[in-house]
Amino acid sequence: MSAPAMTKGIEMTTQSMLRPPNTVMDPADMGGARATRHSFIRSMIRRAVRAGWQIERTYFDVDAQGRGEAIYEVRAETHLWSFVAFSQRLSEAERTDRVIAKAWDITAALVEGSVNADRLARMRTQVPLQEAGRAEQGSLIWTRANRSERFFEYVADRLARGEQPESEKFGGSPYIIRSTAFYSNGKCGLADYEGFADGHPLAVPYRAHMLTAWLMREFSYDLVEACAAARNPKAARLSGPWRRYLGMGNATGLGMVPYAINHPEVINSWALLRELPLASVISRTVAPAEAAVQRVVDLLRESIDYLAEQADIQSAPFAAGPELAVQLEELLDELRSWVLTGRFAGNKTSHIWRDLHDAAALRGPGCRGMVASVLTELSEDLDETVEALLRCDESRRIAAGDTCAGLSERMEDEYSWTGTFDFSDPSAQQHFWFSSADNEEPRRARLGAAPGENVQHPVDIARAVAKLRADLAGADETISVGEFLLSHPWHRATVARVQKVGKLTYGEVRDNLLAAEFLPLNLQRFQLAVYGMENYTPQSTDWLRVTLMAGAPRIADLASGTADDSWMFTRRPRTAADHV
Repeated sequence: MSAPAMTKGIEMTTQSMLRPPNTVMDPADMGGARATRHSFIRSMIRRAVRAGWQIERTYFDVDAQGRGEAIYEVRAETHLWSFVAFSQRLSEAERTDRVIAKAWDITAALVEGSVNADRLARMRTQVPLQEAGRAEQGSLIWTRANRSERFFEYVADRLARGEQPESEKFGGSPYIIRSTAFYSNGKCGLADYEGFADGHPLAVPYRAHMLTAWLMREFSYDLVEACAAARNPKAARLSGPWRRYLGMGNATGLGMVPYAINHPEVINSWALLRELPLASVISRTVAPAEAAVQRVVDLLRESIDYLAEQADIQSAPFAAGPELAVQLEELLDELRSWVLTGRFAGNKTSHIWRDLHDAAALRGPGCRGMVASVLTELSEDLDETVEALLRCDESRRIAAGDTCAGLSERMEDEYSWTGTFDFSDPSAQQHFWFSSADNEEPRRARLGAAPGENVQHPVDIARAVAKLRADLAGADETISVGEFLLSHPWHRATVARVQKVGKLTYGEVRDNLLAAEFLPLNLQRFQLAVYGMENYTPQSTDWLRVTLMAGAPRIADLASGTADDSWMFTRRPRTAADHV
């Protein structure tokens, strides 16, 4: 059976359990999202483990300050790629994580094939320039990162003294470098991914990015250990839980919000990547002796311990870790009670996962999101099928022959949610979104109080649909959409969106991005959870810090056979014994 056919079969089987779009695409629910087994970083590492990828550091030449170069070769199935990193040390005054930065501590590239001295020399002149450079043929990803001034030197000093770091120093930021961008798919001359056929190891969207991030994290550990060894030849290396605990930092701002609105087909596929496996699991009946029951009990216990130690993470407006831990403890007690008291009596099976999920939803989006993440661990049979969802068609064509009556009916069926907003209220149009010419980043500003309205981003879907609805009300409902657009050409994009995106299950975020009360953090968190980020730490209403790969395997784990999936609730290293 083909991937599209399998996906269709799953959707039909679980349709009754699929959560409605008004719930899934409500920003409040999106703000409770957590990473799952189908998040991009986990699916990439799982592919590497299962397919027996081999990764080797083939070149490493850095000085005592960590300035130099490194090459890692990736042999994946029938393919060979090279990750090439260039490292320097910037002063704190030169270091910025903004898009407008002109220099970074680390720049790197993922390229096809091996890298000899001549190729390395060519890359040395271009990769560190990033946007100002030009990629040569066979280049897949360009990226850059900065050292954490707080944590990189701290870890290097601890290792130089023969000691491991202390976890309380990191709080909610377990990383020593922060990534600032991953460029791909045509930018700077990078390769176009449309050439990757189904089955190619990097054909799944974002897999090349996740591989690059994984290797960048690996380089950061090699780099900090090299700096420590330069200070003391007898320096320690990261060991025990520290080999996995540290991830890679990232900060995400308003730029992700317009992307979600402007790529509804992508957001639909991302939501289905989460919702279809969840629906499949909660639609199953379970017997008390099934191994899955104990597995969920164990995962809930791990999640409770993981969240309970997050009192030092500033999570507001999201639910705090310790608060969620208390709620999950209650659910764990309920689950145990259901099993012990014969909840399964009668037909000897029960929709216990549905009941658990419903009980979590009553406690709030954060609790529901964590339980959904735990339950989705049971969907390992759907790994390849749900990955097929990610390659989507973003083309849109207007069905000019449809009637205005038909278009109106579709809007009432699929865009009724837009009718909840009153655009005669000034607060419903308090903001507009634009890209700043100075810093090249998306921004939002107060309508009437800031310049840029003439170049604003078309993220006002609810308002655009309301305007289309009003003009359709005055049109002859028997005429074609094509005839209507001849006299109302400004509605062309909205009509195309309604006709195409309206058919998607989760294509539209159910909110008004112009409203005074719109909170960007919710939508940002949903997207970051799909990547596999954790440790959500809002810094304002507009941006937050996160960590990627905290707890993830390192490349040495591929060869040792210890690179399993059980790293989503990695605890902080605590005792002296943990440092062995």
